[in-house]
Amino acid sequence: MGALVSKALRPIKSFNIENRAHRVISKEKPVPAPLYPDSLEDLKRAIESDPDLDTKLDKKDPDLDIRLRDVYVTSHGQPEDDITREKQTQNPDRPLPQDRRMPQVYEYGFKEPERVKYGHVTLKDTLNFISAHQSNPEEVTVAKISLEYKLKEEDVESILKYFKSYEVYIPQTKKTPAVFAGPSTTHRQLQESNKLNAIESKESSANELDKEKAAKSAT
Repeated sequence: MGALVSKALRPIKSFNIENRAHRVISKEKPVPAPLYPDSLEDLKRAIESDPDLDTKLDKKDPDLDIRLRDVYVTSHGQPEDDITREKQTQNPDRPLPQDRRMPQVYEYGFKEPERVKYGHVTLKDTLNFISAHQSNPEEVTVAKISLEYKLKEEDVESILKYFKSYEVYIPQTKKTPAVFAGPSTTHRQLQESNKLNAIESKESSANELDKEKAAKSAT
């Protein structure tokens, strides 16, 4: 709305703008902005303390010129070129990295080890056997997990007890039933099931409309 208003007012603001600009430029001195009351009081105090303040400001002060000539700056440090040259020279004990490629983006934010020690397991394998145990605990038992990943059964029991993978539950509505997506159900399967439910609900509503039309035509 504001853009439309500004676009509509633009021709009015730019009407005869060149003549108005020449009129302002041709003035001898532009009208100064009004001073605040505090500024007026400060100006009055300055004039009372020194009545010749305006004349002093307009004249050149020789003492200030002498002071400005006496002021000089001496530098005792190294030039900038020498500092940058020292930074560019590499330390042989601590060389700078030469590979300027972007770091690789890993699945879990860090690179997993290629070799795993006995009694250890990676995060990826841990999530795999947790989700497999949640989906089928009778087949994927603690003994099988410990045998496959070379872990202690006590550690596997603790992991399965205190850690779970995410589960999705969509509550029931008037048109669609409740949907539970466990660790073995993928998002694609969930979306397909939702699409099927939507199609079925549309078909049922269309059938109801056809029945109502047939009943009206029969009457």
